[in-house]
Amino acid sequence: MLPRLQRVVLRPMRVGCHLTLAACLAAALAGCDWWSSKSFLGFGDDRGYWLPLTVALRFDPSVTEGALEYKDNCLQAQALPIGQPLSEALTRQIGLVFEHVHSDASKPADGAVDVSAGLKELDLFVPPRRSGTYTATLTLGATANYLDQSGNLLYSKSLRVETKGKVETDSRSCDVRGLDKLAAEGSLLLAQGLKKNLGTAPPIRRAAQAQKAGRPALAAAPASPAAAPVAAPALAAAKPVQPAQAGGLIPLSLRAMLRDENANQVLEGGERVTVKAEVTNSGPAPATGVVLALSGTPAVVQALKNPVPVGDLQPGETKRVEVSGKLPAVSESQQAELIVGVETVSGVVEQAPKKFIAALRPGFLEEDIEVLSVDVDQIPTRVRGHEHRKAVGIAIGVGKFREAELAPVKFAAHDAEIVAKYFRTAGGIPADQIKVLTDERASKEDLAEVFEDWLPRQAKKGAIVLVYFSGRAVVDAAGAVSLVPHEGNPKTGARLFSVRRLHAALDSLPIQHAVLLMDARLEGPGSPDRRKEPKWNSSTAEDEDGKLVHILSATGFQEAHRYDRGRHGLFTYYVLKGLSGTADADRDGQVIVAELFDYVREQVLKLARNEYGNEQEPALAPELSPNAKVWDLPLAKVRN
Repeated sequence: MLPRLQRVVLRPMRVGCHLTLAACLAAALAGCDWWSSKSFLGFGDDRGYWLPLTVALRFDPSVTEGALEYKDNCLQAQALPIGQPLSEALTRQIGLVFEHVHSDASKPADGAVDVSAGLKELDLFVPPRRSGTYTATLTLGATANYLDQSGNLLYSKSLRVETKGKVETDSRSCDVRGLDKLAAEGSLLLAQGLKKNLGTAPPIRRAAQAQKAGRPALAAAPASPAAAPVAAPALAAAKPVQPAQAGGLIPLSLRAMLRDENANQVLEGGERVTVKAEVTNSGPAPATGVVLALSGTPAVVQALKNPVPVGDLQPGETKRVEVSGKLPAVSESQQAELIVGVETVSGVVEQAPKKFIAALRPGFLEEDIEVLSVDVDQIPTRVRGHEHRKAVGIAIGVGKFREAELAPVKFAAHDAEIVAKYFRTAGGIPADQIKVLTDERASKEDLAEVFEDWLPRQAKKGAIVLVYFSGRAVVDAAGAVSLVPHEGNPKTGARLFSVRRLHAALDSLPIQHAVLLMDARLEGPGSPDRRKEPKWNSSTAEDEDGKLVHILSATGFQEAHRYDRGRHGLFTYYVLKGLSGTADADRDGQVIVAELFDYVREQVLKLARNEYGNEQEPALAPELSPNAKVWDLPLAKVRN
């Protein structure tokens, strides 16, 4: 397999600001709202626009008092203030947009720029009390509003950026070195993105042209709008737009997450929990009085402010809110749920509520408790209008076997059931074109029927076939791989379903691509050092475009771990997380094969090393050329 860096460099770049600064600017002007430090060759963008306007620059406290929360090398909670580097970067970059920028409200101005900070997240895992170098990912968001002399909103832009960097730890200290540099780079990247959007916004440029042509004398800058409690400042001074009629259907979208303080996905008495949500108005009219409404287990709901005010949302506007609270003491372990819905006074909301299910236990107990459902089991909502009628999905999970001596494969059936639901929602595959086989319903005869009878009737010319398998697989003395159905016997080789037979079924179809996601526990004869390497590549469908490609849970005979905290196979857990949108590296709203593989490989490799102390590195079979068309094959759509 080609080294990952080599493959990424050689393969033609995909959507989203990769080749040159000019290309990135073009993408930003076309509406790309997510910028990444990978988009730039450097941070030296000092281009100015110098629009002939005098502007008052005003920062919300979310900018000046912002901080990043993280856990240091001693697992102690820390906060890194970023208000100063963020304010300085914004002042410097927005100063390049206009001829005159000041922060004195008493001075005359042609308009004002109000900036509020949004999402501030630091993705960092540092093993406690160790020396080493680790990758940290910083995500920053902000909203910039331009108001004219009268306080009318002329332009609003929300932007997120992501930047990665290295941090260092020393076992003799609790410090994490390098975060200040990462914060400075992220602040600069965010400020540069806002600068480009403000400098090229048509409403602002028209105001500048009017000023240049001659207009009334400058007036004092409009008073800063009042900031909402936990979201971006409300645009109270904006010109009103007719709201939706009472009882109308309001197209709001909601993204939410539930986090517990120690991140073990179990809620404990006395522990602080946080709900983070993002609400977007995708309709043509304002949504007024928007709130998050919480319901569910009383002990969880009572710990949080309810309802959570979001405020008014203009068309196309997004607001992010966050609410935290400490859970009360509970006397016994129980299953708990939290339902997060969005409501508005201006009509009925189209968005369905988000439901989180977790375990709730007394904080003093040490024993483990089974979590019945975790984050990836919250099935994503299908993007409106997204349907992939030329795609077919097959999900197989065999965790129980007829042969008593075969140990069960934990979570296998559940893996397949949830993957099938993701095929329907994130993948957009029609329900009648998805087949699920689990345990007793996954015999050798069942597998033969689905691949050799049902699939040919579903897969039309140019179709995409997605196959998922979780369970056991056997490698024979020659390296050939066979799947173990419910009644299969790896020791005798009886009633196995060979991968070669699966390939033959796929080869006979007039399909465009087949992607096989294989979370398989491999076993074979003899000691591990003498086994033949598994031969997954027995299909004639393997061409340079990757007509048939396997994404494997591990390389060779590495262990494919079951991830207890995630309630799935480790590989499957990150496949689901990636398909839900986390793998969408260029933030274009869809997850393609290359993005999913890169994301899953990185996350599985990291977690297996940190938690299990051994290697599990997802792999591809066959090795694809850097130009293979399958790299850009969309697997999921996460937003329009």
